[in-house]
Amino acid sequence: MGFFNSVCDVFVAPGSLFSRIRYGEAWGVWVFAILTLAIFVLYYSFYSVIDSEWLVQKQLAGIQDLPTSQREELARIFRSFAEYAGWLGTFLSMLVMMLVVSGLSCYYMFMDQSEQKKTFERWFTFTLWTQTPVIVSTLMFIVMLVTIPAQDFRPDLINYSSVSQLFSIPAEQPLLYALGNSLDIFYLWNIFLATVGIKIWTETTFTKATLIAVTPYVLYIVAKILSI
Repeated sequence: MGFFNSVCDVFVAPGSLFSRIRYGEAWGVWVFAILTLAIFVLYYSFYSVIDSEWLVQKQLAGIQDLPTSQREELARIFRSFAEYAGWLGTFLSMLVMMLVVSGLSCYYMFMDQSEQKKTFERWFTFTLWTQTPVIVSTLMFIVMLVTIPAQDFRPDLINYSSVSQLFSIPAEQPLLYALGNSLDIFYLWNIFLATVGIKIWTETTFTKATLIAVTPYVLYIVAKILSI
């Protein structure tokens, strides 16, 4: 089975994919490349269309209790870097993805209680496969980008699949809005893929596999709430 067939399987027959890559060819380099490309296209296209002044004001909004002169100086500095926002934002997004994948890989490896434990490299590739819904997320965003008129395009549409956007939670309710932005429907897809794969790779029950897959996301949401 080639890489293209494996990509199809992760969407239509994930159990078959995870059974096959458990000990066989896992296409780690290729799935890493396609995820990196998806992240690059998603964020670079986003930063290429949004207003740089919006970025400046968003950065300033997170800084409170500054004298007017200092805020103006910071605004000047932010504007000077605004032209590089696309590359910088894309790079940081890729870096965050790699940190998340590395962290999840360590967690899955630690939770693996099967007789034949997998290496970190195997779990890293496994985790990359569980993140492939970002491909669909990117394609849907690109469709929105080319179909929505420029004057109607809002910067917060980068989070189009978040609870805040789906249920139109107003930004005037900062607690609910921030929490809603941290909840993305694609997480459910990530969790589903992780559950299917963990059940196969660790030879555990579906319930335990689900708990293992859900826990990191629950901890993330709790941390997000505490930080608000």
